[in-house]
Amino acid sequence: MIPRTVEDLTPAWLSDALEEDVTAVSSAPMGVGVGLVGQLYRLDVTTAKGPWSVIAKLAAAGEESRFVATILNMYGREVGFYQDLSHRTEISKPRCYFCDHDPETQDTVLLLEDVSPRGRMLDQVAGCSFEEAEPAIRALARHHATFWDDSTLGEIPWLWKLSDDPYPGAVQMAYDGAWPRVQELFPDAVTPAVRKLGDNYSERIPALFAKLCTGPLVLAHADWRLDNLFLAPDGDVVAVDWQLIDRSVGPRDLAYFVSQSMNIEGLADCERAFNSYLEALATNGVVADRDWAWEMFRYGAQFGFVYPVVAAGGLTVDDPRHLELTRAMLDRSVAAIEALDAFELAL
Repeated sequence: MIPRTVEDLTPAWLSDALEEDVTAVSSAPMGVGVGLVGQLYRLDVTTAKGPWSVIAKLAAAGEESRFVATILNMYGREVGFYQDLSHRTEISKPRCYFCDHDPETQDTVLLLEDVSPRGRMLDQVAGCSFEEAEPAIRALARHHATFWDDSTLGEIPWLWKLSDDPYPGAVQMAYDGAWPRVQELFPDAVTPAVRKLGDNYSERIPALFAKLCTGPLVLAHADWRLDNLFLAPDGDVVAVDWQLIDRSVGPRDLAYFVSQSMNIEGLADCERAFNSYLEALATNGVVADRDWAWEMFRYGAQFGFVYPVVAAGGLTVDDPRHLELTRAMLDRSVAAIEALDAFELAL
């Protein structure tokens, strides 16, 4: 049986899953205000060997969130990553003690290492400078280099390209429902240029997604942001939340990070991030065409506009951090699009 609620994570079930004699367990919810589509708990587990902290991820309890995750196969992708691909990436990620997924019911469970002792998580609402961001940028490049233009990724049936159905259509539907909400919540952020982009964005989605699948593809993390990264004192970066992995161009991942997590002050900051990424790729054996990578970086910045919009569509009045995070993402996204002159890219 795959647990559906935290109450199902009993000592008996955990004993079987962890292959340990679990005598007691207590839980605390995690992930409030960080955009999670699921249930996340820290479990304090008591075993014959002593106490143990484990992170448990379950499918969403609510039907609406579960529907979104089902359409995008988010649970299947994360379980697939840990089962089939995690051993191949060069970067740090949580150890997976147990995972299971039922594609029919979408019931899902992952028991993961608690990586909080290995590093600190910066607050995405506050954002970060380039200096703080650079270890994450270089780690991202190291991950991409491992999977650069890897044709075997195309043989994995659950690992879609960004442009594959039903992804563009599902994002269009979510965007169309959320764009009016953005204008209602953040009218001061909707300048004439932003309104023009926003009003025409939905019809651009299929071509934009296809554009970001033009060139060498990688295993994209697709949610590389501060709330999903633990930064260690020695410069290591531990990446969590692999629910959105896909096949797309590497600079798209970079643009997402720059436009959602970095406090950029103009083109120079974008260029510093871009140069650091290319240098790290080269260090790891990949020499990317600079002109192509810059073009994909700019298109990736425009693509990033969809994230704060869709996030705004799910805002609730009882989650103040969600509101703060969505506004920060929107402001940074617009700043990156302006800096990269990416409002009206041809498709």
